[in-house]
Amino acid sequence: MKEETILAYLQAHPEFLLNHAEALGIRPQEGKVQSFAQAQWQAQQQKTAKMAGQLVQMMQEADANFQTTARLMAFARRLLAATTLLQVCRAVSGSLSEDFALPHHRLLLLEEPKKKAVLPEDGLLAEGAAREALQALTAPVCGQRIARPLMALLPEQGRGLESFLLLPVAVGGRNIAAVVAGDADEGRFVAGMPVDLVGELAACTAAALARTGGWK
Repeated sequence: MKEETILAYLQAHPEFLLNHAEALGIRPQEGKVQSFAQAQWQAQQQKTAKMAGQLVQMMQEADANFQTTARLMAFARRLLAATTLLQVCRAVSGSLSEDFALPHHRLLLLEEPKKKAVLPEDGLLAEGAAREALQALTAPVCGQRIARPLMALLPEQGRGLESFLLLPVAVGGRNIAAVVAGDADEGRFVAGMPVDLVGELAACTAAALARTGGWK
């Protein structure tokens, strides 16, 4: 048997020399053997703790992904159940408020519907500078500041809100609608954050609006 093999075994089982000292005819320094064994045990404990931490993190991420998927499915179900443009607008607003805890928002149309449709009483058509700014969006925008005309579109003109989302809804390569949203948490929407989820919300909304409003 090679010395390297024996050494590797003793390193993995430091208690061996202490347990078989008499048979081997040696007088080990018990303190050193125990110290080495204790160090091995501590290293194993640290490794176990690290693995446990990684497992907890994985479970937390899986739970977050499950919740995100559940919210997106709830959003899609509301839109599938809507048969008119008015119902679609109400479905989007209801889901943002209830499923995504985002009550401070407005869904705004940037074009007149191609089909005859009833709109909410408070109106949805954006006008002027706000309309131009929303039509110019090419991707979702997150941050802690938005232009004053866009801020004015939010409930109570956005007072008390610290972070914002501008979400274009495109059909046929042009923005036919947009969502303007804000949150009191300054960390809810930050520049550079992933926008895959809100992109899916925009795609679902675009399909529902096109179906009920006649956009192509």
